Amino acid sequence: MGKNKVYIAIDDTDEVGYYTSTGEICEDIREHIDKNYSRTTPITRHQLLLDDRIPYTSHNSSMCFTCELDLETFEQVKNFILSYVAYKSAHSSSPGVCMGFERDICDRDALIAYGLDAKKRVLTKESAYETAAAQKLFLKEVKNKGNGIIGALAGVALRAYGNDGRIKGKIKLDKKSIAVSELLETGLFEEVRLKHGKTADKNHHIVIDEYLKGVYIDHKSVLLVEEYGGFYKPLVKENLLDY
Repeated sequence: MGKNKVYIAIDDTDEVGYYTSTGEICEDIREHIDKNYSRTTPITRHQLLLDDRIPYTSHNSSMCFTCELDLETFEQVKNFILSYVAYKSAHSSSPGVCMGFERDICDRDALIAYGLDAKKRVLTKESAYETAAAQKLFLKEVKNKGNGIIGALAGVALRAYGNDGRIKGKIKLDKKSIAVSELLETGLFEEVRLKHGKTADKNHHIVIDEYLKGVYIDHKSVLLVEEYGGFYKPLVKENLLDY
């Protein structure tokens, strides 16, 4: 059997003041897979519900990316992730890991509904396990209370949804402006759109003040821009809180 698309998500690996973050741990995992097993896709950060009843560290967000694996390498990668997260996560954290083949998901709409619920409601570990089992996804508590399984499953669900999340990291270019067409040729983004959804004119230039930050729309890495005195200006993190 050949390789197929796999979703990988982790959550709740750090604590206040910890030297690393869930995003950085996920990046380590992504780089390991990219080097040893499969080309990977950029990590998306998915914002979940902020509520005092949820024991999150600071932002309550989960991280997800995809790769291509077969059954044998899936098991190898799974074992690596579990051991790495156990080793790298903070002592008091409650990490969770979710993985699964896209082809095995039985009811995509039900899975997506779970992810969208995680942005609006307090969910339980029981509902996470029930949803993961129904969708044939691997879901595992790594240590302590293991509450991270809720966010890890939501990360997979929202990545599968394809219209949620910010791309991890800030892209800095050694220039103050760049044509839309030139930016697309770099492969850093799959599309450039105006913030209301219209496709950007490829002949227009984007003025770069600080950095470029992508969001995940229609299963693509998209740079959102706004019109700015005859040019385009990229939206930065503070303008992308809805993603």
